[in-house]
Amino acid sequence: MPDLHGDHVHWCDDGRGMREVMVDGVLRRSVIYADVKAGVVVAHDLPLKTSDGETVDIHPEWGEVRVIYCGGYVRSNQTFRMGEGPIQ
Repeated sequence: MPDLHGDHVHWCDDGRGMREVMVDGVLRRSVIYADVKAGVVVAHDLPLKTSDGETVDIHPEWGEVRVIYCGGYVRSNQTFRMGEGPIQ
């Protein structure tokens, strides 16, 4: 069972806002859960896939995990993100 406590754990509904997750330096989309200390993320594929017709297939990935806060864009200039910087 994953440890859902601490600043090193991030999941899609933890109330800390939008973040980008990188695994081994590659941006990973559709992440449901990320643990920076353990180096694991749980994600689903896009488009969504299902093997049994009822639940979405999810899979873990291991590597160097980095989580970056994305606070939104400043005015209409979408090259600079306000609050950009690593959380962990």
